[in-house]
Amino acid sequence: MNAIPLFYDTVDEKVAHMLDFELEGPLLSSLIVMTVLLLVGAVIGLNAHLAYKRGDYKKRPKGLLYFAEEYVNFVDRFAVNTMGSDVFELWGGYFFTLFAYLFVAFNISLFGLPGVIDWLAGPLSLSIIMFIIIQYQGLKWNKLSYFHRYVEPVFIFLPVNLITMWSPILSTTMRMFGNALSGTIIVGLIQWALSNASGALFGSLTSMAQANYIPIWDSDQSTVWTQIFLAPIPMGILNLYFSLFSGGVQTLVFCSLNAVWFAAERPVEEEASPALLDRERMPALGQG
Repeated sequence: MNAIPLFYDTVDEKVAHMLDFELEGPLLSSLIVMTVLLLVGAVIGLNAHLAYKRGDYKKRPKGLLYFAEEYVNFVDRFAVNTMGSDVFELWGGYFFTLFAYLFVAFNISLFGLPGVIDWLAGPLSLSIIMFIIIQYQGLKWNKLSYFHRYVEPVFIFLPVNLITMWSPILSTTMRMFGNALSGTIIVGLIQWALSNASGALFGSLTSMAQANYIPIWDSDQSTVWTQIFLAPIPMGILNLYFSLFSGGVQTLVFCSLNAVWFAAERPVEEEASPALLDRERMPALGQG
């Protein structure tokens, strides 16, 4: 898709293009991801409602409801175990959405759609949302004493503390964006190398291939099997690795960082806060 120009030369051009609206490819992919998740959620919710009306909730869930319940239990356990207290179980809904969106967004390119995470605005938006929640949690639990962190240990450290406050946005954005972009670059380079190797080995057969094989999706014969013969299997394996495996790891890392930073805003004095729990474990570890 072509980007819409930011500036037009004349007033007539501005008026003519005033109502132009065009989506970037990665933004469209992100909207597709959200739409798919909404539809899946609606289907699961409808099945759960029908199961409740039939009284099936008293039985062991089966099929789609079984996987949905396991996923809900996973994110609830993740919130409690990672953040360290039962009070954080309410954050299961946030991680329910975050895990699903991130994992699907990492893998949307497997379906031939533009990637979301290797588009800088994607991870940046997620990091900004995380940052806003961190500051909100700090204000909620620490009240006015929240602002004291910016002048600790003395006022002259204010610039350094402000940089530290904003650093999670930069670090998490660059981590996700860098991992996704590096995978895209590696896949692109290997595809280019394999295509050249295919052409060098089978280039003499190109004329015969064009004469005897016209694929439906490539009627102008711009690409024939002699140009890509070595690519499909290695490219399939690499795409699965950089999307499924690497995407799953990055999803877990980003969600874990969210959980740790959210929990770190809770005062130590609060019962069962992560820092207090660690302090309570230390004597037991020493005795062991």
